[in-house]
Amino acid sequence: MNSKKRMEMLNDPDDPDEQADKGEKSVRRFQITLSEYNRIYQVVHGVLNDIGYPEKACIFFACFGAMMLNKHFKIRARAVAGGFALCVNETPQVTFFGQIEEGRALISAEGFHMWVQTQSHIIDFMAPIYTEAFAETRANLIIPRKMFQRPFGSEAQSLNDLNSPGDFFTLPDPKLTEALIDDFFSKNSRGDLLMVADQWFGGRRRKQKRSLVIQNDLGEKHQLTLPPTMAAGSW
Repeated sequence: MNSKKRMEMLNDPDDPDEQADKGEKSVRRFQITLSEYNRIYQVVHGVLNDIGYPEKACIFFACFGAMMLNKHFKIRARAVAGGFALCVNETPQVTFFGQIEEGRALISAEGFHMWVQTQSHIIDFMAPIYTEAFAETRANLIIPRKMFQRPFGSEAQSLNDLNSPGDFFTLPDPKLTEALIDDFFSKNSRGDLLMVADQWFGGRRRKQKRSLVIQNDLGEKHQLTLPPTMAAGSW
C-alpha cells in the first residue's frame, strides 16, 4: 500500500477550499445507493471472513470504504476514529463503541470505532453486523441489518439526545485516527488485503463476482465468498 492510498484514508473532506458552506446548500439523503453500499460491505466481509472476525474489523471496513468512495465514486472520503453511539430500538436502547466510565464517554485504542466521513455524510460500512459486534457484551440485543449513511445535519446534539431508532452521535478523535491508521498500514499484509478486496470489487458498474480465489506466498489457494447478510433499509 503506497502513501497515496494511505492519504486517501486521512484526507480531510471538509477542506474549506474545496467545499461550500454546508448550510448554504441542500444535502441529499444518500450519496450512494443501498445496492452500492451492500457491494462494499459484502466484499469486505467476504475478505475478512476467511481470516478472522469481520465484526471486530471496523478499521478495515472504514479504510476500504473510503478507498472505494474516492476511487470508484469520486466522492472525497476519509476514515475517522472515535466514539460512536446509535439508538437501535424504541425502548430506547443505545449502543456505544467506546468506553463509559462513571457516566463519562472515554475514547482510546482499547475502546473506539472507525467510520467514513465525506463532505456531507457519515457512513459506516460495518452497520449490517452491529449485532455480531456487540455479541460479547450485549448478547440478547438484536440490531436490524440496515445501512448507516446519514447527513451531518441529522446527528444528535449529545449522547443524552438518543431517544429514537436511528438517532446517533459521534465523538471524532483526530489523533487517535492518525495513530490507528499508521498502525494499520505498518503491516504490508493489510495493504495486500485491501488490494485483494479492490480487485474483487472490480468496478461499480461491473457485475459483482460471488467468489474469488486467491493464493498466498506458500502457493496455498483460498476461495473467498460473499456473505449472505446484507443491509435491508437504512437507519
